Amino acid sequence: MKKVSLIFMDQPMMYLAVMACLLMAQVSFAQDSIKRYNAQFTKLAMDSSIPVLDIGRSGDPGNQNVPLWAPTGGAYNIDFHGWRDVTPGLIGARIRAERINIYQANAALVQGMDLTFHTTGSVAGPLERMRITSGGHVSVGVQKPAARFHVAAPYGIVLAKYTQVDNTGGDGEMVIYNAAGADTDYIPTLRGRAWSRGRGYGLYMLGESEDIVPLVDQPNIGAVTITGLSKNAQQRKLLNNNVFTVNNNTDNLFVIKANGNIGIGAPDTKGYKLAVNGAGVFTRVVVKAYTNWPDYVFATDYSLPSIAALEQYVATHQHLPEIPSAKEVVENGQDLGEMNRLLLKKVEELTLYIIQLNKRVDEQQAQIKLLQK
Repeated sequence: MKKVSLIFMDQPMMYLAVMACLLMAQVSFAQDSIKRYNAQFTKLAMDSSIPVLDIGRSGDPGNQNVPLWAPTGGAYNIDFHGWRDVTPGLIGARIRAERINIYQANAALVQGMDLTFHTTGSVAGPLERMRITSGGHVSVGVQKPAARFHVAAPYGIVLAKYTQVDNTGGDGEMVIYNAAGADTDYIPTLRGRAWSRGRGYGLYMLGESEDIVPLVDQPNIGAVTITGLSKNAQQRKLLNNNVFTVNNNTDNLFVIKANGNIGIGAPDTKGYKLAVNGAGVFTRVVVKAYTNWPDYVFATDYSLPSIAALEQYVATHQHLPEIPSAKEVVENGQDLGEMNRLLLKKVEELTLYIIQLNKRVDEQQAQIKLLQK
């Protein structure tokens, strides 16, 4: 060993050359090792049955005495630390795999695993923000999602907002939020704000369906169907509340009541099937009478009031028999179908009076002619 060392000391250039060769050999070996590792890693990654990274202890039963859908105490964290934190060692973010009892209460014999995501917004440490459950449910702000996608937020926080990134300069959005004025109430609200210059769009609702005649046993469906229901599970049909309303800010324009009555500018329909506060223009109106049409006036057994009786009634009441007075019309309005029926009856009675009068005129003319002979 001394003889070799002396040779290298006497010939330093040879020493440097040998060391360089050894270093190059080590680099070449390391590169080959990396290539073999990459090839092996790629093979493992392509084979889903072989874990590339295995975290946790296989077969660890954990705590079995926990409620259903509760953590069993077994969890694995991947933590990300920040720097220059007010609290030394504060975890800035965390990905957590959490074992959950999915079998039965206090018998966690079958366990699923939820994946949770945490971030730190204060010195309190990481808080859960999102969860993917063992059953594939995704939640934001709630640990036990009740749907495939469940979002929960405190009062005043918008639940969801949808915008378009390339809609430059516009403020179009669709928002889901609670419109209640206090944290004690919840009024689910969908608000659409359009961005379409020169056009009056707001929230555009579109329903596509097959263009077929509705089935006889399904008359209540259509391309767009709006259904109102009672929260009472035993009585789903509404009995008192409005089913549908259209408003301009706080002014009611249109309402459909629980009994099917419709009000246009008239929130209180006063019991009528259709109540309209304002004028209407129709190209055609068909009123089907629900009582006998007055053709019975022309029957031979019809008792036509005498002219004297009619004269006395008009003098006393200041209106025709059976016809509502002006005061009654002001207070109660008028039934168009009933009014047309009564007016036709009076026209038919008037026709009979004219026929009677004409017969008397003919008789008088005949008598006059006899007197002139």
